[in-house]
Amino acid sequence: MLIFLVLLSLPANNAEQAVNKADAVLLRAVRGLDARLPCGQGKLFLDGPESYVLWLKNDKDFMYRFPSDDYEKRRATRDYMFGTPCESSFCHDNTSLVIKNASDRDQGLYRCRVHYQASPSVDFAIELRIVESSGLPKLYDGNGERLNKGFIGPLPLGSDITLICEIDDKDPNTEVYWRRNGILVEHSYMSRPGKLRVDITLRNLSRNELDAHYECLAQNSDVSEPLSASVTIKMYLAPMSVEIRMDNNYDFEAGQPRVVDCVVVGCVPPPAITWTLGKKVVRPSVHKELHDGNYTVSSLSLAPSLRDHHNELVCTAHNSHMAESVFQDKVTISVGYRPTCQIGREEMIGAVVREAETVKCVVDAYPEPKQFTWTFPDSKTLYTSVTKLPNYPNRYTSTLTWLAREDDIGKLMCRASNAFGEQKKPCTFNVTAGGPPDLPECNVRRTYPNSLRVQCVKGWDGGRPQMIHLDIVDEDGTRIKNFTDRSGHFFIPNIVNKKNITAVLYATNSRGTSVGRIIYLQSLKAFSDGNNFIQSTWMPYIEGLAGAVALFIAAASITLGLKILCSRSDDADVINPDIVPRTDGLFYRESDTIGDERLHGPTDSCVNHPAACQNQYSPSPLPTCRVLVGHGPHSSLDACPSSQHSYYV
Repeated sequence: MLIFLVLLSLPANNAEQAVNKADAVLLRAVRGLDARLPCGQGKLFLDGPESYVLWLKNDKDFMYRFPSDDYEKRRATRDYMFGTPCESSFCHDNTSLVIKNASDRDQGLYRCRVHYQASPSVDFAIELRIVESSGLPKLYDGNGERLNKGFIGPLPLGSDITLICEIDDKDPNTEVYWRRNGILVEHSYMSRPGKLRVDITLRNLSRNELDAHYECLAQNSDVSEPLSASVTIKMYLAPMSVEIRMDNNYDFEAGQPRVVDCVVVGCVPPPAITWTLGKKVVRPSVHKELHDGNYTVSSLSLAPSLRDHHNELVCTAHNSHMAESVFQDKVTISVGYRPTCQIGREEMIGAVVREAETVKCVVDAYPEPKQFTWTFPDSKTLYTSVTKLPNYPNRYTSTLTWLAREDDIGKLMCRASNAFGEQKKPCTFNVTAGGPPDLPECNVRRTYPNSLRVQCVKGWDGGRPQMIHLDIVDEDGTRIKNFTDRSGHFFIPNIVNKKNITAVLYATNSRGTSVGRIIYLQSLKAFSDGNNFIQSTWMPYIEGLAGAVALFIAAASITLGLKILCSRSDDADVINPDIVPRTDGLFYRESDTIGDERLHGPTDSCVNHPAACQNQYSPSPLPTCRVLVGHGPHSSLDACPSSQHSYYV
């Protein structure tokens, strides 16, 4: 600090440090703007922690020191490389002297003295002069219209435009130039009294001019920022490409959603995107813009049905400035489904060791399955080919034939696979030990005297097709008749009324015969061996007769009840359609007649005693004409006076 004070006390005319004013560099600063005075030419480097830069004005006024105490506090690390830091992509030379809002009092001689740690000190002198501003540039288009919005356009591809920059020519040293995105461009000058004009012409605009930033700068100083005005070129552009991205996979599984993207590249402004599938419009789930609007992506979650098979999926991009142009991409989709089992329930397979077994698996699928996979209980896997079933559009089958082993007992599963994947729920077969069939369960009914009907429910067939047999045997054990049926339904006519005639029921297949069942046909009682059961022949007839009797009793009861209800309603003191109002306010009941015929039998109506039938209600809305009961034709004998009319109720 002592050294710093000594340096300040040195006289300005010291021969070793002083620099003549004639050696000073003349720099101009604009009144009212900031000025940055550089220390020397180029970038300045300090050679050690004891080096520093000192700024003086008129060799007596201290202005600035670098590094300063404030700067030391801002340093992030002590091993800082001495020099000029760069922050936020802009390099700020901290050795420069910044003058805020320059004015006339800031004119003068400025000295920058660099004290090196290992080298002699160096002085740089600057004479600062304050000049007037040239004013903000004014921008016009080729038609002379002022550009005040900050942009021009939107313009189509191939357009030609002219940009004009004009300033007031107050200072002959003023420099005017154009920059495009920060780079100087060629321009032409045009001068007239009091005005300076610089033009640039852009021909056949390309996509490269989209959002190009053109800036006109006017500068008449050395250490102040130039004044500028800028304009951005706006354009509307057709899409460079419209693409439905599906990774070349146009197959959709029916009912399963899948995301499809439509990518529009290079459309300005960003387009509106619509989707159609066949003749119907589908709504996208996501719309987003990427990379500053150059890419527009519409995502569609599509779950088509089988009706959409071979329909066109179309993505259309709409540019608001190009309404008559169509930009679209289309693909034809295929809709299918993975195989599903067409075997209604789990089938049982009877297997015998070392004997060939054949199983058929049937599935429904689109497209055609590639193969069938068979998995045994011990996880052994076999593959079989595919056969198309005739007369079924999407039905396929595969047959497996193998020699059974002991380890094959259990679940045998069949799965088919196609382009949409493997069958989710397999066709299942229960492989069990095969052999002779089980005894069927049969009902015996006497249809009419001397005839029998036998209906059987087949049991387990043992793994081979079975037949049901019924033998009629007399009391001597001689076979009288033999019946064979695949379904087990028999009709036995003309049974001779003899005692001890029996029937033997049993089933057979290629592997043997089941246990027989003996039925005593005359009494329809089975023997006491526990395997027989008999149902009474007459029970169905009795049940039918009982039902008919019950229906008859119910109908008779309803009829009787209705008659009782009607007879009681005649005794009620209510206004009845058979009661005719009189002019004296009294009511009487007149018997129903057709001509002079009267109803037979007694009646409770007030025919002979009208005074006993007082009217307790308001007069009837019907006219005081006789009311005819029934729906017969209106007889002329019942005609009313001319002031009255007849009403049928």
